[in-house]
Amino acid sequence: MVDADAFRTVLGNFATGVTVVTLPGEDPHGITVNAFASLSLDPPVVLVSLDHGTEAHRILQETDTDSYAVNVLTTEQRGLAEHFAGMTEDGDPFTEEATTTEATGAPLFEESLATIDCTLHDTFTVGDHTIYAGRAEHAAVRTESADPLTFYRGEWGTVTDDPFDD
Repeated sequence: MVDADAFRTVLGNFATGVTVVTLPGEDPHGITVNAFASLSLDPPVVLVSLDHGTEAHRILQETDTDSYAVNVLTTEQRGLAEHFAGMTEDGDPFTEEATTTEATGAPLFEESLATIDCTLHDTFTVGDHTIYAGRAEHAAVRTESADPLTFYRGEWGTVTDDPFDD
């Protein structure tokens, strides 16, 4: 079996977008996630993968929370990514950033590139993570002109050049 550190290094060579997954509730919760993907168009389902050691996983497993929202971040929202990744504890983005809610009540950051509000469709446990498949109850592009926040080789970045823009 491949060494865990070597495996992490290899996976770091796959550039990903960055999202913040939010959970509804009296005290909403968020977590930075780059393990996010579309799963099905019919029905509309996306997935997020959460480490078993995270508070988000605990909430989804041990409470009656059955929904989450995915906020696709822009480069301007790097601070949100860092906050919800536990890199900084400055402030409370749920009170300091403009948010709204849709179908499930999970916070949606209004300045995000796009948002998807989901009810839990299915779960799959694989190793030290659980994959949460969420049925999209509401989806919207919120900021069409912003650059997406990316993560590649342990660094924040963006897609800076459009190869199709002539």
